[in-house]
Amino acid sequence: MKLAAVLTSLLWLYSGFGLATELAFLSLTDLQQVRQQLVQQTAAAPTLAAWQQLQREAQQALKHPDPSVTDKGLLPPSGSKHDYLSLSAYWWPDDTHPTGLPWQRRDGVVNPASKNDQSDGVRLARFTADLQVLTLAWYFSGEQRYADKAQSMARHWFIDPASRMNPNLNFAQGVPGVAQGRHTGVLDGRYFATRVVDALTLLRGAPGWKRADEQGVQQWFHAYLHWLQQSPLAQQEAAAANNHGSWYCTQVAGIAWYLGDRATVQAMVTLARSKIDQQIRADGTQPAELARTRSFHYSYFNLQALSNLAWLAQRSGFGDLWHYQNPQGGSLLAALATMAPYSDPAKVWPWKNRDRVSVRLIPLLSLADNSLQQSRWRQRIAQADWTASGGAVQQAQRDTWLFSLPYAQKKGQH
Repeated sequence: MKLAAVLTSLLWLYSGFGLATELAFLSLTDLQQVRQQLVQQTAAAPTLAAWQQLQREAQQALKHPDPSVTDKGLLPPSGSKHDYLSLSAYWWPDDTHPTGLPWQRRDGVVNPASKNDQSDGVRLARFTADLQVLTLAWYFSGEQRYADKAQSMARHWFIDPASRMNPNLNFAQGVPGVAQGRHTGVLDGRYFATRVVDALTLLRGAPGWKRADEQGVQQWFHAYLHWLQQSPLAQQEAAAANNHGSWYCTQVAGIAWYLGDRATVQAMVTLARSKIDQQIRADGTQPAELARTRSFHYSYFNLQALSNLAWLAQRSGFGDLWHYQNPQGGSLLAALATMAPYSDPAKVWPWKNRDRVSVRLIPLLSLADNSLQQSRWRQRIAQADWTASGGAVQQAQRDTWLFSLPYAQKKGQH
């Protein structure tokens, strides 16, 4: 009877819903290899350091109350706290008007009012980060308490009637006096693809994840994908000719992959080619991102979206975005090659800029090498300095050495 129950469970998990069994943006093969190295105590120093940091974050996540969009102080224009609401980061009250309205844009200058618990932007980022950290902590350690907490968080955010988020971003990145919600707010949802769907796929293998849980999150993601495909706001984002358009493609493709909707994944790969056409010059520069006051960040950020989608496109058999060349001669690989030297913080970035975390480029270079099975950027990956403080550095190390492994490392090259 026990064997029959296991077989039944496997059938509904992996066949009954037509879902992908492979992860979208992570490699199950790499995760298995890392787990084996951790168990056998053969992991490289950067892997071990990233694992120790993830454990610390998982310990903190265990202490966090299960988050919900209903926790915010502000009430969305719909009158329901179940609707997600965020404020655009670079907009500020107009000091020349008594009411401060309409807010005015200061590109690259973050308004603290957009980063508190009165709205949902920080809450969504924290929830998705905690869900991912807890799930991977369970996967690597086998400690059930991490999976239990991750499952509880997922149910609270996506399923429980009293706390679930309505599957839309109608009021994301609103600007007082300008718009209740804007198409740029669709960007907030990228974490549902890059962090959540792979965590949910892994959690299917954890004790305690029930058929009703799987059905509940699937229903939520089906409804959210419908919103992404049909909402006028989302369609404006799909047409964006900068990082917003790239992230739309990646977000929709990741969610569609999780739901087993291969046609939509393919459509997003096709749309991404038009983004490369619009965005990348023959010399590998990205004019729309270089025009920003945080030009390094946004140049990297756009390539992060395109690289993630190129990885998924290749693994799903929908073409090679890495080498795709637009009519001007620009390509994703050319853009990565242009930015690669700036993974060295000593090399001066020649465009206007406010901030720079050079090491954030390393996971993209490693991802490209892994996808293309080459060691083109082996030296830059090996020379990366992980000693600087900050969450961005820790995340980059984790993406390179814990959630994956550099191709040269896997091939025993030094």
